Amino acid sequence: MLKQLGALLLFIIFSFNLSAQEKNVETQNILWTRYLLKFQVSEKWTPFFDVEERMYMFPFRQHQLLPSIGANYKLDQNFSLTAAMMYFELTLPQDPNADFTEIQQELRPQIAVNYKHKLNTKLSFLGRLKLEWRYKKPPNADSYNFTNNRLRMRMGLTYDINDKFTAKLLEEIHINIGDEIVRNVFDQNRVTAGFNYKINEKFQVESGYLYWFQQSSSGVDFFSRNIVYFTLKHNLRFY
Repeated sequence: MLKQLGALLLFIIFSFNLSAQEKNVETQNILWTRYLLKFQVSEKWTPFFDVEERMYMFPFRQHQLLPSIGANYKLDQNFSLTAAMMYFELTLPQDPNADFTEIQQELRPQIAVNYKHKLNTKLSFLGRLKLEWRYKKPPNADSYNFTNNRLRMRMGLTYDINDKFTAKLLEEIHINIGDEIVRNVFDQNRVTAGFNYKINEKFQVESGYLYWFQQSSSGVDFFSRNIVYFTLKHNLRFY
């Protein structure tokens, strides 16, 4: 238990040290709403559909749209694998007050290794290593072109308060990999604190706060984002 907690603490300290390298920082307030539909077709296989809408709060307008489809395969009690395809839309410029906007599209094939270990009857340690391939289609372009890979490393803890409520604390950093990546090898880090409420066997709702610190490709411009998120989880079991 102490090893997992120590690793998480070092991970958070490292991420905040990266965040401290800021120069020009723009603060934004954003709302994320998400719907996650899981199809449990067997004890091992769980296909899923996921869609997330991200909106600036002030003024209220779209920032990003992220639908994805994929499947999770359970290896054992601790490990699982995930493969997914995400479609991504980004409204440019990333300025909620911009008079003129255009859409950048992106395709992101993803694979991930997930880890969950129960430290005791209530507390669990989480880990995830995800790799993305990023194919971008700039505004007015005709095709998608590969730009870079991105490695996402996440650690966290969950605590079962009772049969209905679970508290969650997560830390994730994103690292860009590619020949075109020069100034923003460190892409971003995210810190999440939230609660999950189990309504019944089919539905859960989750809400909380996420702090998102991101470096732009210029290397000197950063986004500091305060995010409130709401997720509806829908689970359908077929066995």
